Amino acid sequence: MKTLFALLFCTITFANPVNTDPIEKRIETLDKMFVQLESRIANPAWLDTDSYRAFKKSLYSEESLKMSDEQLVLFINTERKKLPFTHFSLSMKKSKSQASGSDAQPYISWRPINEQTALLNVGGFPTDPSNMIKAVSEIGVDKYDNLIIDLRGNDGGSLDAGVILARFLTTEPLDAGFYLTRKWFDNHGRQATIEDMAGFPFLEDFTYAGITKMYQQEAFRMVLPGHNNPTFQGTVYVLSDNISASACEPLLDIVKEMEIATVVGERSNGAMLSAYWFDVNEDFRVQIPIADYQTARGDRLDKVGVMPDVLVPSQEALDHVLNVLIPESKN
Repeated sequence: MKTLFALLFCTITFANPVNTDPIEKRIETLDKMFVQLESRIANPAWLDTDSYRAFKKSLYSEESLKMSDEQLVLFINTERKKLPFTHFSLSMKKSKSQASGSDAQPYISWRPINEQTALLNVGGFPTDPSNMIKAVSEIGVDKYDNLIIDLRGNDGGSLDAGVILARFLTTEPLDAGFYLTRKWFDNHGRQATIEDMAGFPFLEDFTYAGITKMYQQEAFRMVLPGHNNPTFQGTVYVLSDNISASACEPLLDIVKEMEIATVVGERSNGAMLSAYWFDVNEDFRVQIPIADYQTARGDRLDKVGVMPDVLVPSQEALDHVLNVLIPESKN
């Protein structure tokens, strides 16, 4: 009986030990987060920098180890701005009650400003392109002389809706550059050149699922082929600000370079990488940039952004288009 009692005591006391020390638990969380980041980040050279080393050291400081979970998330998502790359963030996982609800889709809508000009507001680029298809169909190709596309406050999203919008603006092929994955940097240890680009496979399926498959490659190109579908026949203006980021930025770059539209406002955010979310533990998940991006000219946009054709404060951009670039709309 004594032996049985001792075995039960050991089972209850020592089986499945739980780490209750908050400092040790925080260190364990940070260790797992950095393992995810350092094993998955597109270009490991970004980690061999003083700014990254300082960032990592700061998270293991006595002060940050004592932060609450909410404070840690805020601290990381503030300090990450000092890193040489974007699209890195930490998030607390949603509760079951929150997870059961559906996330709101990014805001896409349009309205006529007057008989000559339509305004398309694009608050984000969702995976489901149906709202974009609906909007451009209603705007039509020849109902308005001018189309203003407002990307201010748009921090990006998926390619799907952006492809629909780009193909609404021109029938010409659109060379949107190329993406480089960790495999590229592990095998070559450098950025790609225009000569390298010539040998990259092309993205053929422009959906979220399609681009996800291409991340298994070293690199791939994104070229929207020309088409014969109807496109907008009037003059196009695109509004940008310092929040316009990610999926916005190749679009801003290409419509500016090909003179498809006049970009008005402020330099875009300069956050153009491809990123996915990964679990850290039962409490946290982390967003990690898994692919770098270069334009068809070989330029990087991350930490750089796109300069507008017409530089004005973002809050004045719409008025500038209406009252200066298309002054007839005053009447």
